[in-house]
Amino acid sequence: MGKNIWHTILLTLLVLIFTGCSAIGERDYHGDYDKNNEDNIPPAQEKVLSIDPAPRPEEHTITLYFKHRYSDYLVPEVRSAVREKQSWEQLVVEELLKGPSQHDRVDIMPPDVRVLDVTRKEETVFVNLSQEFTGDINLAGIPGKEEIPEDKRNDAKAEMKRLALYSIVNSLTELEGVNQVKFLVENRAISHADMGQEFEALMLPEISTSDETQVTSAVMMALSRERSYILTPAKSVQTVFEGLIGEPRWDSVYSLLARETMSKDSLPSKEELASLWPAIVSGIELDDIFILDEEIKPDGRAFVTVSYSVTFVSGKKEKMHNDMITVVNEDNIWKVKLPEFVSDLR
Repeated sequence: MGKNIWHTILLTLLVLIFTGCSAIGERDYHGDYDKNNEDNIPPAQEKVLSIDPAPRPEEHTITLYFKHRYSDYLVPEVRSAVREKQSWEQLVVEELLKGPSQHDRVDIMPPDVRVLDVTRKEETVFVNLSQEFTGDINLAGIPGKEEIPEDKRNDAKAEMKRLALYSIVNSLTELEGVNQVKFLVENRAISHADMGQEFEALMLPEISTSDETQVTSAVMMALSRERSYILTPAKSVQTVFEGLIGEPRWDSVYSLLARETMSKDSLPSKEELASLWPAIVSGIELDDIFILDEEIKPDGRAFVTVSYSVTFVSGKKEKMHNDMITVVNEDNIWKVKLPEFVSDLR
C-alpha cells in the first residue's frame, strides 16, 4: 500500500515537470518570435484606399457664342457639356467647333478646323488650332452672304473671320478668371497676314498698307473680350429698323421680332407682315442719333429709346421722338416687340 502511494506521487511529479517545461518552451518560443520577427507580423486587417487614376466625367453648363443667322452679331447658346480628361478651356473650344444646336445661330468657322491644344497660363488661354483655321470662310453657308458681289466677297470673308475669332474669345472669357486669348496655328504664333490681306487691313486699319514689311510682320496679339460684337437690345432694335428702310429685308427683320407685339397680340406671320406693310407704310427715316438710351432690366426685358419718322401711304408723316421700344430675351436672343404703329397694320 505504501509502495503504490509513492508510485502515484512520483508519477504526478513527472507529469508536472514535463508540463511545466512544455509551457516554458512555448512561452520562450513565442517570446523569441515576437522579438525577432516583429516586422514580419501581418496586420490584422488594413484598409486599402483605391485611387482611380482617370478623372471622372463632369457635367458643366457653358456659354458659347455663334453668329446670329441674319445679323452680323454674336448671340449666346447655353448648353451642358461633359468634361472628361481635357481642361474646361479645351472643352469650350471643342464644343464651339461642333457648331450650334439652337435656332437662328450659324457656324462661321473655316471647314475642317481641329483643336491641337488648349492651355491656360494665369488669365490668358492659348488656343492652338490646325492650319485650316487660316483658310477661307464658306459664305455659301451663311444666310444673307450667298449673293454678295464678287468684288466684295473677300471683305465679307474677312469680317466673318474676325467674328469667328471673337466667337472663341467671348466664349472662353465666360470662364472665371479668363481675360484674354492668344491664337496659335500648328504650334506657332500667327500674324494678321496669315489670315489674309483683307483681314489684316480690317484688324490693323491704322497701319499703312504701303509699309508691307511692317504689316505682314505684325503678330496677332492676345485678344480680350469684345462686347461690341455681341447682339444687345439696342443692336437688335437698330437691325430691325434698318431692315425696314426702303424695301424691307423681312428675313433679317422677322428673325429679331418677339412672339408678342407691343399691343400684346401674337406676332403675325412673316408673309402677312410683308403683304400689309406696303399698303400702310411708305417709308421710315432714322434720325442721325437713332438710339438715345438703353436700359436692361433683371426680369429679361429691356427698353430702348429711339428717334425716327414714319411716312404713311396716306401722306401723313409722324415724328416718333423718344419712342420707347420694348425688347425681350427669347431663347437668349434679344427680340423686339413690334411698335404700336406696326401692330395697327392688322
